[in-house]
Amino acid sequence: MSQEKLAEYAKNLEIFIAQAKRIDTKTAGVATRESEWSPAFILHHIADAEMHFMNRYFNALTIDKPQIIQFDEDIYPSALNYEGRDWVNSLALIESIGKQVQVALSGLSKEQWERVSIHPQAGEISISSLVAKASNHLHAHTSQLKEAS
Repeated sequence: MSQEKLAEYAKNLEIFIAQAKRIDTKTAGVATRESEWSPAFILHHIADAEMHFMNRYFNALTIDKPQIIQFDEDIYPSALNYEGRDWVNSLALIESIGKQVQVALSGLSKEQWERVSIHPQAGEISISSLVAKASNHLHAHTSQLKEAS
C-alpha cells in the first residue's frame, strides 16, 4: 500500500516539475492576482515544504516517535526572503529532494512505513500518511501553479 503512495508522490512530483519548467522567466515573479502568490513564490513554498516533509520522514525512520514541528507558511515569504530568492534554485531543490525521498523510501519495509511521528493536534502519523499528505500538497499546488503561470 505505501509503495503505491510513493508512486503517486513520484507522479505528482513529476507533473509539478513539468509545470514549473513551463514558467516564463520574465513573469515568474509576477502574481496574476493581488492576493495570489507568483509562480516563483509557489516554487519557494514547495521547496520549503519538501524540506520539511523529508525531515519528517527521516526523523520518523531514525528517532522513536519524534515530534513534528509545525511551521507557519504565511510568514515564510517575508521571513525567508522569497522576494530575493531565485526560483530556478528552488526548482532544482524540489527535484533533488524528490529524488532523494524516492530513493530513501523505496526500500522501506511494511513496519518502517508505519513508523510514526507525533503531530501536536493529530497525534500519531505514519510515514505512509506523511507521504500521502506531501503528494496531495504537490497536486494542489500544481493547479495553483497552472493558474499563476
